[in-house]
Amino acid sequence: MRPPELKIMEYEKWMDNVTANDMPNEDLKYVAEKAGLKQALLLIFLLPGLTLNIPKNALKKLKEQHIINEYDGTRYTLNRLAVECDLSQRYVYKLINKYLKKNNKPPISSN
Repeated sequence: MRPPELKIMEYEKWMDNVTANDMPNEDLKYVAEKAGLKQALLLIFLLPGLTLNIPKNALKKLKEQHIINEYDGTRYTLNRLAVECDLSQRYVYKLINKYLKKNNKPPISSN
């Protein structure tokens, strides 16, 4: 069974006059204000009737995997990854030490 083909949103002249206040509900109004009108219209056209729930930490596992993949054993890299991923140093230390423990490797020092 083939997946249904996605409709492509084509530009229409009437879209020039659309504002965030024209969105059909407060959620889409907020999307239009934060992500842009085009993105809000794409959601309307491509996902009609769908209710979305975006978790606060939707990208947490991807960030954690990035940290594990990029960590090279230096404090410099640990600090860079903490800033890059918008996480605390303490959280990154704990994450790396959990990974090291799981792989029977000695933990890193927080000093």
